[in-house]
Amino acid sequence: MKRKTKIDKPLTEAELPLMSAVWTLGPCTVKDVQTEVAKEKELAYTSVATIMKILETKGYLKSFKTDKAHTYEALITKDDYEAQSLGHLADNLFEGDHSMMVMRLLNDSHLSKKDLEAIRTVLNSRLST
Repeated sequence: MKRKTKIDKPLTEAELPLMSAVWTLGPCTVKDVQTEVAKEKELAYTSVATIMKILETKGYLKSFKTDKAHTYEALITKDDYEAQSLGHLADNLFEGDHSMMVMRLLNDSHLSKKDLEAIRTVLNSRLST
């Protein structure tokens, strides 16, 4: 079980794809992450290694030596990161008003009827408890 890591600020645009790869792969090497990220964007091995070291320094990853390579593992789950990022967004962009953030999302014209029905189901479930 991963410990609950508190994030200070969201991942950068360069860091997020690498963390997504680690969340998908589980414990992995730099080469594993480079291969996973290459499905969307080619990055040099050294770039991936540098960003992963930065993520380790920031407390998002831990590493341990296995055979000839370092293996990295996430210190925060994707669910925890999503929840904390949304909280950070609500606090900083919506001045702590979480309902305003949700209403902004609901008023987005990109939500399909299916999306809105799924949201209604969750709301109904939350309101009945």
